This record gives sequence, C-alpha cells and structure tokens, in this order.
Amino acid sequence: MYQDATGGLQVRNVKGEWIDAPPIDGTFVVNLGDMMARWSNDRYLSTPHRVISPLGVDRYSMPFFAEPHPDTRIECLPGCQDERHPAKYPSTTCAQFLLSRFADTYAYRREQHAV
Repeated sequence: MYQDATGGLQVRNVKGEWIDAPPIDGTFVVNLGDMMARWSNDRYLSTPHRVISPLGVDRYSMPFFAEPHPDTRIECLPGCQDERHPAKYPSTTCAQFLLSRFADTYAYRREQHAV
C-alpha cells in the first residue's frame, strides 16, 4: 500500500489497539494476508488494518490483492513445521481457500436472508 503525506493507515497491534502507520516517503506497506499465515503455519499473521481520514478530508483506499493460480496448493511450507510445530491447517487450493474466506466474510448475508 502506498500512502501519500495525508496518511490515515492504521494497524491493530497485539494488544488490540489501533496505531498509526505513518507514511514513509518512497515506500509501500505490505499486508500479509490469511493465505500467508496458512503457508507459514502462523509464523506470519495477517494484520487487521483500516484507513481513516485524520484531517477530515475525503480519503480513498485502493487495495491491490495478489494471489497465486487457483490450483496452487496452499499447505504449510517445509521450513515452517517440524516435530514440535506440526502443520496447523489441512492442505487446500488457492481457489478453495478464497471461496471459504468469502463465505466466512459474507456469512451475515445468509443470516439476513434466513430470517
């Protein structure tokens, strides 16, 4: 994520507090998503984040998502597991994983229609 000087990006730390991620000129912020957490056996976790308008002006956020081919196997990488730290998640494909995330994200829509 590239930020202009206005800023507004916040991340939630391990204490559950929202903290500013101030813009650093010429840099990008890379948020590792849930798929990377799965590949790394939770060594690298996705970071809850949000964009606010600190100056009270209109603020736009345009995310860019990059995923592997839909048939790519999503399973714990060899260097992220051992006898003491077995793989936490079953193997899946990129497509199966993304569809499950969409289903979880939009579960409230199913609940609204069920009433």
